[in-house]
Amino acid sequence: MRKAYEMVFILRPDLEDAQVRAAAERVEGRIAERGGTVVATELWGKRRLAYPIAKHREGYYGFLRFELDGQRVQDLKNAVALHEEVIRFLVCEALPTPAPAPTPQAAEPVPSGGGDGGC
Repeated sequence: MRKAYEMVFILRPDLEDAQVRAAAERVEGRIAERGGTVVATELWGKRRLAYPIAKHREGYYGFLRFELDGQRVQDLKNAVALHEEVIRFLVCEALPTPAPAPTPQAAEPVPSGGGDGGC
């Protein structure tokens, strides 16, 4: 059964912009090879890492939202782990997007009690 997933990945900081886009497209290709569909892709740019990963202090962050059969997720993880441009990634099941809250309507004025003075 197909489910929605999200992946955040970090690419090596020594890549050029074209190489970053190409690496993200290769990850998207791995999803497509397994019968999935990519819903959204965002490249967040180069950022400082919280701690060194493979002697890197920075990395290019990317985000993918995709749909894939749950039985193919581990296979996808194994394939992405083989990319030498990817230094870290995380795949998790996406939470459903909440529906927008209805806009509150203006409250109608309450008619006055008419002078009987109480309850």
